[in-house]
Amino acid sequence: MFAPLGVFGQFTYGIDQSIPVQDENGDPLAMPWAGGLNAAQYNTMDLDGDTVEDLVLYDRMANKPITFLRVDDHYVYAPEYETQFPSKLSNWLLLRDFNCDGLKDIFTGHPLGIRVFTNTTTGSTLSWEHYLFYNGPGNRKDTVILTKGFQNKINLQLQYDDLPSITDADGDGDLDIFNVKFTGAGTIEFHKNFSQERHGSCDSLDFERITQKWGGVTECNCDDFAFNNETCDDSGGRTLHAAGKSLLMLDATGDGNLDAILSEATCTHLSVLPNAGTTESPVINTSAHFPSATPANFLIFPAAYFEDVDFDGVKDLIASPNIYGKTFFGTNLQSSNWFYKNTGTNEQPVFTFSRSNFLQEHMIDVGDNAVPAFADFDNDGDYDLFISQHSTTATVATIYQFENVGTTASPAFRLVSDNYMNFRSASLYNLKIQFVHMNNDGRPDLAFTATSFQDGSTRLYYIPNQGSNIFQFRLDDAQVLPIDLLSTENVCITQVNADGLPDLLVGRNTGALEYWINQGPPGTLNFSLADESFLGISSSVLRQNVSAGVADLNADGNPDLMLGDQTGKLRIVSDFRRAEDVANILEDLVFNPITAWYEKRNLGGRIWPVAVNLYNTDKPVIAVGNILGGITLLRHDEGAALPENAEISIYPNPASRSETVNVKLNKPAHAKILSVTGQELTGWITLRAHEPNMLPVRQFSLSPGIYILYCAIQGKTIAKRFVIY
Repeated sequence: MFAPLGVFGQFTYGIDQSIPVQDENGDPLAMPWAGGLNAAQYNTMDLDGDTVEDLVLYDRMANKPITFLRVDDHYVYAPEYETQFPSKLSNWLLLRDFNCDGLKDIFTGHPLGIRVFTNTTTGSTLSWEHYLFYNGPGNRKDTVILTKGFQNKINLQLQYDDLPSITDADGDGDLDIFNVKFTGAGTIEFHKNFSQERHGSCDSLDFERITQKWGGVTECNCDDFAFNNETCDDSGGRTLHAAGKSLLMLDATGDGNLDAILSEATCTHLSVLPNAGTTESPVINTSAHFPSATPANFLIFPAAYFEDVDFDGVKDLIASPNIYGKTFFGTNLQSSNWFYKNTGTNEQPVFTFSRSNFLQEHMIDVGDNAVPAFADFDNDGDYDLFISQHSTTATVATIYQFENVGTTASPAFRLVSDNYMNFRSASLYNLKIQFVHMNNDGRPDLAFTATSFQDGSTRLYYIPNQGSNIFQFRLDDAQVLPIDLLSTENVCITQVNADGLPDLLVGRNTGALEYWINQGPPGTLNFSLADESFLGISSSVLRQNVSAGVADLNADGNPDLMLGDQTGKLRIVSDFRRAEDVANILEDLVFNPITAWYEKRNLGGRIWPVAVNLYNTDKPVIAVGNILGGITLLRHDEGAALPENAEISIYPNPASRSETVNVKLNKPAHAKILSVTGQELTGWITLRAHEPNMLPVRQFSLSPGIYILYCAIQGKTIAKRFVIY
């Protein structure tokens, strides 16, 4: 159901990267609102058609591509390209040009192996086509890469956690694949692509498994290998693990033959397996930590990528953890992108460690689970920024404090503390803060959920504000509120029933949203469960980590409900106190300047939204914290007006059901036909400029009545009515 047109226009946003942010030394961050990084996988490709390689990351923890344009000799965060990638990316993303057309194609994970998308871009918008593989009677279409096994074609299967290496191993122009064997021993498989040999071109993806034990090496355990086709002696010939593997094949020794860079999910480092033979006849009999001078060192599961990221034409090495969740304390996700500059050549690389926070150094990145909150802590009339997080390298959580050094209408932030209130001394992790009036004294208090290291329990706390004009909080004053919580659950404190008392909206790990009413009296906190599926949001296996925020987003005097979950997509329920359910929930909220339309957008995996008036307007900004440790700002675009000098006409109008209805514009547009109640009757229709465009009224057998043509032109929207009789 498409929401009524008037409602939709009240909740439209653009991603705002304009607010400057300084670090603790007063130095500006180049990309403060890029949203953070955790487990980034590195690729380069030309995003904007200028023949210059840009940067495409895929972060496993957020399950999203993250895109940057190269502008001169630096990167600029360009989120508008992220939604131009297929929605079915899974676990990993490698961009490789398999059909030699100069456009990089997609290789990504799938439960049955490796899925491929061909790059079919011809204009300014990226486009992809799922590549199908034909096998068996009737040319059965398979969705994943096939390879010839012992006799027949089979899926080139990976463990869900594995990262393969895709490269032209034999120099014949087509792409070959290396992977760690799916079952059994920890050996490397080599799948040769016979596209050139059998078809005379590089675009057929015709694979055959050449060996299941490339180089005669077996990984027995982390940093423990059996060489020369020997078995793992300490385990009766079996590997001691079933963990995921990351694999990168490159000529690390500069002898013209491929070597293997390998790691697994229980390892803290990368291992290089030098090839003492040739690529065609490999011999591996040693291993070492890699790179040799400063080996990559993560708490768990590093992976390596070989791409030119510093614009000198030579490929560098980047290492990051190949994880999908923070399962171990001490994992430093603020410095999880290790950059090794290649001071040699692509053929004879020399990797020199440069820094551990590549790109992260230019962002607000507090590690993971960035939960923003805003309050005027110094009573100077503008909103300051606070960000809590899951845990630091010292395992405990902290609060980052950014002072607004701008004005009420022109904000600017500077980091003044990475340990507000000395919160690291509290022995808590999984911290999620909010400022809210709790005790009826007119001063904003600090409420938060957190998990205790002492007993592992997650609790809801609040600390009363003892200050008069400025904030004064003491950890010793923290009070525990009686509600049972799990570590993955979220609490939003707000007035649900407009009685002046703070109530609770609790996002449960079942996917449900509960309403806990405060039965008072004023000044007291007496919560009881009022609705276990508020607005019909009940348990669902498809919904996790439900979070909520409440604010009047459209300046109509009624509070609206913001919802987030593990998909990273923000959703809004207009005037939620009067809503009976979420049937008219709004999702297409964020404007994309490339498509000139509003879309759903993954804002960083698990998200936590909060609204704040940063520009002194009647429509607040939505600040969205995410699992990657960063913040995205959404600013209301205020724009439902037609672009300057745009003209649009519908004729004939009125029109009979049998007539052809045309639209003519002087600017290109996208449009939908809606009923007068806002029901969506068609998908998006592309309308060309300066020529008649036929509306599909006959195709949809429109009944006599009034309809709305809803147009998007250059980022603005306009509605035109037409009549069918």
